[in-house]
Amino acid sequence: MPLYDFYCETDGEVFETVASRETVSIPCAICGGDTRRLISAPAKTATLWNSGWNSGLSNNGFYSHSAGHRVANKREEETIMRSRGFVNEKDLGGENFYNDYMTEQKNDRDGLESMSKTYRDNLKKFDGDKVRAVTETFPAHAMLEQAAAHDAATGE
Repeated sequence: MPLYDFYCETDGEVFETVASRETVSIPCAICGGDTRRLISAPAKTATLWNSGWNSGLSNNGFYSHSAGHRVANKREEETIMRSRGFVNEKDLGGENFYNDYMTEQKNDRDGLESMSKTYRDNLKKFDGDKVRAVTETFPAHAMLEQAAAHDAATGE
């Protein structure tokens, strides 16, 4: 719940408290008298969300050494770096991330190489008949199982 400022009509004190958005009056924290909620401006903070709070300022954005040019905010910088294949340090999964990632990449390459070898062997076995080689190498039931496992893993 957000913080709101309330004004006590009895003693003129202003105090801040947590209240729901619908709350317009609560008892005064000091004297117990009637209060009314004050209107306040939302905070403008420099965050990754950066909803344009700094537009119009003379220093709009900053120079990113990583991106090599000016960017409007950290989110834009992260987007550029991800598009270039870089991984943000905060996205790393712990101290063994690199070794786990490299092992996973090696296993993927080995699996693809194994399928490729099987396809080449089937191509020789069926005297260059590509359709039959593909059918034998990648049977429909196995491909459907693999697609279902991928969808379950990615939540698609």
